[in-house]
Amino acid sequence: MNMALTRLLQLTSPTLPVGAYAYSQGAESAVYSGLVSDVDSVKDWLEGCLLHGQVYGDLALLNYFYQAWRECDAQSLDVPSALSARSKLKSLAILSAAIRETAELLQEDQHMALALTRLAQPLGVELQLDSDVPKTYPMLFARFAVSWNISVEETIQGYAWSWLENQLAAMVKLVPLGQTQGQQLMLSFDDLIQQAVKKALLVEEDEIGSSLPMLAILSSQHETQYSRLFRS
Repeated sequence: MNMALTRLLQLTSPTLPVGAYAYSQGAESAVYSGLVSDVDSVKDWLEGCLLHGQVYGDLALLNYFYQAWRECDAQSLDVPSALSARSKLKSLAILSAAIRETAELLQEDQHMALALTRLAQPLGVELQLDSDVPKTYPMLFARFAVSWNISVEETIQGYAWSWLENQLAAMVKLVPLGQTQGQQLMLSFDDLIQQAVKKALLVEEDEIGSSLPMLAILSSQHETQYSRLFRS
């Protein structure tokens, strides 16, 4: 039995109590403003956010966090090397927090990271983070993946799939779309997810943080939107 696959399914499950269902990441404002209104515009929106946002944000960060956590584990008995690996984790965590362009997006990341932190000890995942290291969701997600022997490619693929599923679930409520339409869209993104994983693995560290100005504007507008279903 492939236990790494089982753990990946657990890590990406909607039942994992991190509250991902509560966030739309600007999609609610996109629907509210009329930019997204049907199946085709939903697909365009999600494709753009995945390939031009997530690939250069969380998906690329996952790759670097994964390598940093592995280095921490490998050098745990070598004090100078362990300190260097932990310094790398801290710099990546600061970068991860810095690329959240609005207050809502930063709060979302912090809240989900805190929720995953609380799960670590009950699920047997060792963190040992210094108190001055910002907790970010990609960093914690990568830690679980390393601890559970999930490969970096599968980690990024699972994260991308989970992000897409949450976004589609929001779109089904907001546009609205039918449940069948949502599942058809999910199926149509198979190749796109694979493309996103391959691109994310090639992103250089200094390329992380590609901005999507319209998404940032919509996310900012969502903070004062009159009526909302989602927290971001």
